[in-house]
Amino acid sequence: MGAGTGNPTVTTSEFLNTDRWTMLGKASCSRREFVISLRRTPKYEATLPQIVELAEAGSGIDLISRALGIGAEVVRDALQMHRTGTRPSGRVDGRRRQRREPGKLFVPKYRQIASEVDRRRKAGEGFDRLARAMKVSRGTIVRAYDFANRADVAAAAREGRAPTRPPYTWSEESRAARNRPRRSGARNR
Repeated sequence: MGAGTGNPTVTTSEFLNTDRWTMLGKASCSRREFVISLRRTPKYEATLPQIVELAEAGSGIDLISRALGIGAEVVRDALQMHRTGTRPSGRVDGRRRQRREPGKLFVPKYRQIASEVDRRRKAGEGFDRLARAMKVSRGTIVRAYDFANRADVAAAAREGRAPTRPPYTWSEESRAARNRPRRSGARNR
């Protein structure tokens, strides 16, 4: 390095460009050449065997994504690669959608609320009531519950069935509201 500047000197650059390990034309008998791929393996390729196993068991894309804790887009890409044998085409601009600011770790909403949803659901609250209380969609609540109970969801996916979830428990207040007679003319006004 140059005298404290952090820049390589001319001799360092010459060394990197003329040393025997960078020169391919002067191979000796004991020298071997290796090709190292620096390509990152896509997530759909890394999880392809698991995804195919669950799909062959009869599980759908949504259930597989919940069981493995990955996005539905990854499952779709893996199944397309399995069917066609070729990589799925990327976006027109070649990039995936950015969901986060650079340098900031993105944590999906369903993962943030998973423990709270699991606790409240096991206490007997329904998915719809939780969705209204937490101001998110019912799908987000179901996904959060499934994320908190991944082992059960994965077992259901391997068997090709829908996961079982605890039944909704009607509170006394809910029962009373449900059993109250409705006024017949209130809706038509």
